[in-house]
Amino acid sequence: METYQEFLDRINSFEKREINYGNKLFKGNPSISQKVGKDNVFRNFYGDTIVFALDDIVKEKLAEYVELLYQSAPECFCERLVPHTFHVTLHDLSNAPVLRDVAEELFENELKVIEKMGEIQKQEKEIIKMKSKYIFNMVDTSLVLGLYPVDESEYRRLMDLYSLFDTVKKLSYPFTPHITLAYYNIDGFDLQAARSLEDAVNKLNKNEIEIELNVNHLYYQKFKSMNDYIDIINLGMTNK
Repeated sequence: METYQEFLDRINSFEKREINYGNKLFKGNPSISQKVGKDNVFRNFYGDTIVFALDDIVKEKLAEYVELLYQSAPECFCERLVPHTFHVTLHDLSNAPVLRDVAEELFENELKVIEKMGEIQKQEKEIIKMKSKYIFNMVDTSLVLGLYPVDESEYRRLMDLYSLFDTVKKLSYPFTPHITLAYYNIDGFDLQAARSLEDAVNKLNKNEIEIELNVNHLYYQKFKSMNDYIDIINLGMTNK
C-alpha cells in the first residue's frame, strides 16, 4: 500500500489545474465502445462495484458542473449521466459487455462481499473527510473529479476499507478516488471543441468541494449500464 505522501505525489503527477487535449483531433480510448454505442447512448455493460453514495447537496453541485460542461462543449460527450448515479467508487470488482461472461463471477463476488460486512461494521468513525482536487481526463474515457483524503489518518481509514475488497477482487492498478462526471463522445472531438472544453474545465478547477464519505452509505451495487446502478447490500454501520 502507498503511504499518504506517495499517494499524493502520484495523483499530483496527473491531476492538474489546467487541462489540455493537444492540438489535433481527440480520439478517446477504444474502451469507451464497451460502455457507449455508436449513437452515443449508453449500451448494456454489466458488473458490480463497491461505492459510497453521495449526499444530495453534493450531487446538486456536481450536476451544476456537468451542466456547464455540456453547455460549453456538448459535442465532446455522449449521453449524460443521471445525477442520482454520481458516486465515489471504493473498489471496482467485475464487469463485461455480455452478462453471461460475468454472471458467475458476480454471484461469487456477492458472497465474498457479505463476508466482509462484519469488518466494515467495526469501524469506529462513520465519516471519512475528503476534498476535491481537479477535474481531469481519466485515461481518455471520461472527465472525472479527483478527490483526496484531508490527512494521513483519513487516508489510512479509507485504505483499510479498500484493502478489505482487494481480497474479493485484486486490481492491477492503484486506487484513485474520483467521481465520474461525463463520458466522451464515441467519435472524439475536434480542436475547436477541445478548446471550449478546456476553458470550461479550467474555470471549474478554480473551485474546491469538501466531501464526506459516510460508511453508513457504503453499498455493494450491480449495474447494467453506466446510468443504471442497483443497490444490492448496504454494507455500513447502520446494520449494527
